[in-house]
Amino acid sequence: MKKRLIEFNKKAQDLSIGTLILIVLGVIVLVLLILGFSLGWSNLWEKINIFGGSSSIGDVVTACKIAVTSQDKYSYCQDFKRIKVDGKTEYVSCEDQRVATSIDTKITCDKPTDYNTWAGYYCNKVLSADERSKAKVNNAQCAATS
Repeated sequence: MKKRLIEFNKKAQDLSIGTLILIVLGVIVLVLLILGFSLGWSNLWEKINIFGGSSSIGDVVTACKIAVTSQDKYSYCQDFKRIKVDGKTEYVSCEDQRVATSIDTKITCDKPTDYNTWAGYYCNKVLSADERSKAKVNNAQCAATS
């Protein structure tokens, strides 16, 4: 009788740490799926802020200083970061005046074909028509940028 009681107690302890970790991870994934489908994926990633990229002008300044150090012309001239300023989405590059004032050394950017600035190119070639109507690129409305 004692032998069976001991075997019974061993079976109650079969739930291992690995199984508990998998259950917790499964619950987290399930919660993220529910939030993603109910709030919208882009809205969820903005709230979590792990896939959103740069979130402030200070982050863009840091990225621009790195681009200058490595002489990365593409990152300096053509790479626009999506940030939030006063709750509104803006697209900012190193040529934005708010960023350029914080950078000591600058890289000379070539003008894109058919546009005066890379901001104008970004507005007209990269952004969709819906985004273009309400977007600010380098602190200027897209309609005013060419």
